[in-house]
Amino acid sequence: MHPPLPGTNKGFTLIEMLTATSLLLVLLTLSHSVITQLVPRYQVISAAYTINNLILKARAEAMSSHSQRMVCSGNSGCLKFDTSQRLITGEDSNGNQDLEEQEIVEEYQLPGNTRLHWKRFRGDALVFNRYGISHFQNGSFYICNDRAAKRLVMNWIGRTRLETVPVSDCPE
Repeated sequence: MHPPLPGTNKGFTLIEMLTATSLLLVLLTLSHSVITQLVPRYQVISAAYTINNLILKARAEAMSSHSQRMVCSGNSGCLKFDTSQRLITGEDSNGNQDLEEQEIVEEYQLPGNTRLHWKRFRGDALVFNRYGISHFQNGSFYICNDRAAKRLVMNWIGRTRLETVPVSDCPE
């Protein structure tokens, strides 16, 4: 191996450094826009599957324990289901059609600015009787944020189906 010639450098030129910096800047810009698009979508997907599992679990617990189970808004309680960022499930042991703190079995906080709205036929809480039937409380749960939306359709016997819907379908 020959020693380097005098006057030759082994460093980077200014043009090489500017090219590498501009490429890095372009990659960072692209990755930022992808992340800001993907994270809210995955928050809705995750919330939709979690809510679906909570509903199915409440139905299964009602059937296995032969007692009534409720799914309610964590923000406004079981007496009114408004747009919410929390969901609670539990057993109404005192029969007042509401869940007190000691009756709550599970609680779920939706991620980020994801919100939950329930369009239903009747009732303010989803109630499963001891047979796992919800007595004509069929309807749709809308899980939405600014970038994505899912609809969890539930029939009167408590079966669910998950659908992707446009964000414009979400209630305000």
